[in-house]
Amino acid sequence: MSEVLRFEAFSSTVEPEFWSGLAHHKLHSARLDTARAQVRGEFGSGRRHTVRSNNPNESSTQSAAVPARLRVSQAAWDAAGDGKPELPHQPGTVSVGGYLHNTNTIEEFKKFDKAELLRTAGAEILDAIRSGRATQTPAQLWPFLLLSFADLKKYHFYHWFAFPAVTADPPDTVADAPVPISSFVARQSDLELLLDAVAGADAGARGAFVARYRPDAPDQPWQVGTLGEWGAVYDSGSADDGSVALLGFVDPSSHLTRPGWPLRNLLTWLRHCHPRVEQVKVLCFRDAALGKAPGQQFESIVVSINVTAAARLTSSCQVSGWERNDKQKLVPRIVNLSSTMDPVRLAESALDLNLQLMRWRLAPSIDLAKIAGTRALLIGAGTLGAYTARALLAWGVRTLTFVDSGRVSFSNPARQPLYDFSDSLDGGKPKAAAAASSMRKIFPNVSAQGVQMSIPMPGHSVSASEIDSTREAVGRLDSLVASHDVVFLLTDSRESRWLPTLLGTLHRKIVICVALGFDSFVAMRHGIYAHNDDAGLAADSDAARLGCYFCNDVVAPTDSLSDRTLDQQCTVTRPGLAPIASGTAVELLTTVLQHPQGGLAPAPAPEGGDDDASVFGTPEHQIRGYLVGFRQHAIVGQASKLCTACSPCVVNAYRQHGFDFLLRAFNNTLVAEDAPHCAAHGVEAPANYSYLETLTGLAALHRQTDSMLEDIEWSGSDDEFEAV
Repeated sequence: MSEVLRFEAFSSTVEPEFWSGLAHHKLHSARLDTARAQVRGEFGSGRRHTVRSNNPNESSTQSAAVPARLRVSQAAWDAAGDGKPELPHQPGTVSVGGYLHNTNTIEEFKKFDKAELLRTAGAEILDAIRSGRATQTPAQLWPFLLLSFADLKKYHFYHWFAFPAVTADPPDTVADAPVPISSFVARQSDLELLLDAVAGADAGARGAFVARYRPDAPDQPWQVGTLGEWGAVYDSGSADDGSVALLGFVDPSSHLTRPGWPLRNLLTWLRHCHPRVEQVKVLCFRDAALGKAPGQQFESIVVSINVTAAARLTSSCQVSGWERNDKQKLVPRIVNLSSTMDPVRLAESALDLNLQLMRWRLAPSIDLAKIAGTRALLIGAGTLGAYTARALLAWGVRTLTFVDSGRVSFSNPARQPLYDFSDSLDGGKPKAAAAASSMRKIFPNVSAQGVQMSIPMPGHSVSASEIDSTREAVGRLDSLVASHDVVFLLTDSRESRWLPTLLGTLHRKIVICVALGFDSFVAMRHGIYAHNDDAGLAADSDAARLGCYFCNDVVAPTDSLSDRTLDQQCTVTRPGLAPIASGTAVELLTTVLQHPQGGLAPAPAPEGGDDDASVFGTPEHQIRGYLVGFRQHAIVGQASKLCTACSPCVVNAYRQHGFDFLLRAFNNTLVAEDAPHCAAHGVEAPANYSYLETLTGLAALHRQTDSMLEDIEWSGSDDEFEAV
């Protein structure tokens, strides 16, 4: 009785980068979709390894078999999918396609119908054989399956490989004992000619081929062709002329007598495509990667096999192939990458995980890359600055710059989450630098910088000795605003917001302003000019533009910091208000960023209605909240032509006069060249109005109002009213 033909099973080798690719695929592509995805792998010709004896007194060596490996790497994702190229061909390797079945839960992974998965794969292999696709592309005989569950919180990857093989029952048998290729050929030189013949064959012969060996033709003993060239090669001779026909394949096995797993489906192809073949010699080609260096050991073998006819099979589609573990048990495996991955990379992946989950069900169209790429400038690193920075980081914003002139005091750590007790020792660390350092500790991949500087303010006079340092501060702040995408105004005083507002208007940046009362807050976005070129702004530029923080004021900002009591020097507000206001401001920013018009987005229409223009709807202009009654409402305010911070006359004055204009605003001084403007408004540069009020026309408005009040005749007395 003939010996049953046995095969060396595949063993999977997965590079860690593949699991990173799986995590990316799950987050960004598949999400909740469990449909199978195409990946690619490769196997190479099997080679035995030389092993030295463990006995130090012996110098002998011996050859050891190496498991037949199917390798899956990061390239599996780059070259996967319909219409995409195979993996780059390497000598001695065969690129094969596979199907990934990634489940959403560990329970789904455990309950997956694995038998049905194999049956489906077997049916597809038979279909590829019967349709002729496998004849044209032999790699279709060897698909692999990967069932997986990716626990992206712990970076644990549960998986199980299968290498579907349509088995024969009754099985194929060995007709003659396997013969080393060196014993099969007539001459040693024929071995090297075999390498040339296989390497020079058509690309369709990669993986599997037909060959005819003619010992009596020393110059060209080998004829190699594709499976589709069966008749031209396999049937082109006979035993009478001394030639031998062979069915060959790249064999990943290095076992001395057992061929590799790919032969199983190749024999299935043979029994269906050439049913008259009852016995075949198979060349298990293991030397594809050899060069032509002298003295090389050839390890290919030739096996004669009795092929079970398709008509004799008890089942037309009996399939096996689930991978066994090292103990030969049919169980899945787990890869734990949390301990081997860079902790910084793990932190970044975890942050991205929380954000990408939004796209799975709740907000599929959200543009997370746009948010992450936003460069945020935070003017003020106190309570509002700390909470705003944390909310921005939670949204994935990676570039943050803090501007603050203060130092961390003992009262700060309890209210401001970026500082701890040690930051307040020895006079306190500079707030801006400490905040940036804290952000980098929280998330090492954030680009956080701290700038220690005071912001020049209207009403805060600049002495002659301070002019150079003030000029430098203005230039530095101007550069910071210009180099960021959004500016948050988070300072304690009204006048400290004036210069950043002007610069944000000039550079057409998104400006988000947040201000706190004792139990109320406002979070608002400033309007942006649709056009702002060097020619200057017309007085009626962008009549529909939204207002800034100063547009509703009828007086210019002035010194509000001097002569203040202790309760006025500190930000006295209910502790829970700052995180609410900061969170609202950051959500307002993300809504602006997701709108097609960005910072130019209009406020919502008064009549309301559905807004499908953006995933988060149309951004509000101002949100005002009150802890008393826990109320919140949105309002809209148009830009004022008399605004002391964003009106055309202020922007044009700064563009024309630069620092000299700012110096007048800081010192509240009028010069001779301002007289024409004052005259245009019917005033004579009055001393009781500020420079900015005079420049914008607010002074004239006040005088007109005062004049109207003087013209009102107030008459009557209490005696003229009847008692009730």
